[in-house]
Amino acid sequence: MSNETILPFRKELQNLGYCKTVINSYPKQIEKFLKYTRKENFEVQSKDILDYYTYLKTIISPRTKRHLSDNYLHTILLSIKLYFDYLQRTGTIKISPYQLKIKAPKSEERKVFTKEEVIKLYAKSNRLQTIILHLCYACGLRRNEATELNTKDIDLENCLLYIKKGKGKKRRVIPFTKQVQKDIEFFLSTENKTENLLNITAIRIYYEFTKLLKKTGLENKGFTLHCLRHTIATQLLEQGMELEKVRDFLGHEYLGTTQIYTRINTM
Repeated sequence: MSNETILPFRKELQNLGYCKTVINSYPKQIEKFLKYTRKENFEVQSKDILDYYTYLKTIISPRTKRHLSDNYLHTILLSIKLYFDYLQRTGTIKISPYQLKIKAPKSEERKVFTKEEVIKLYAKSNRLQTIILHLCYACGLRRNEATELNTKDIDLENCLLYIKKGKGKKRRVIPFTKQVQKDIEFFLSTENKTENLLNITAIRIYYEFTKLLKKTGLENKGFTLHCLRHTIATQLLEQGMELEKVRDFLGHEYLGTTQIYTRINTM
């Protein structure tokens, strides 16, 4: 089995502006798929992909002790589809074997924290967790944006964050409050100074957030780190901010994305 197309596929994802999570995880999913099929790219047929999908539905996650979620299965299938589309587009294969017609799982209503729950999170957070809350809630950053934020992109004097490599390579400027300014200054004064503000991985950010959920007794309510973005966006709309400005704050390209992203009816 040859893996010489995996690295070019990874570079293709990078060139298309996908986030680091996709760039790192999709090629790994392809490696797992090819290892399972034990076939070269040109030998793979639609039946092989369907067999793999059937196999994935039998797997029990060691982390959750449950079957893989429909969303995760859909992500794996999407990585396989993108891979073979790439091979077809570059002439490596003539026709993509991906012919499955599996519907994407329905999106559940975006969960948001109540104001009381946000207050509880801040009250129980340690120094690092407070900065994570500030970045992902108060500033509405995505996890990877928070991970990659450099200290030179923080204008503490004018209370502004500069996101230079957002999703889809979108750049944006985000204002923050005096409290956020104060906490970031304190964080920088007590941590080993590096070019990167948090100096931790995206996985560590999620780990710190799940620890905080447990401390506040909110771990069984279905909240994820991304819910912090849903929450601030919803609150901004409820406070009367124009949809276009919320779109710019979140770094969305289309208004429709922002409308779906938040749970209040703006029509």
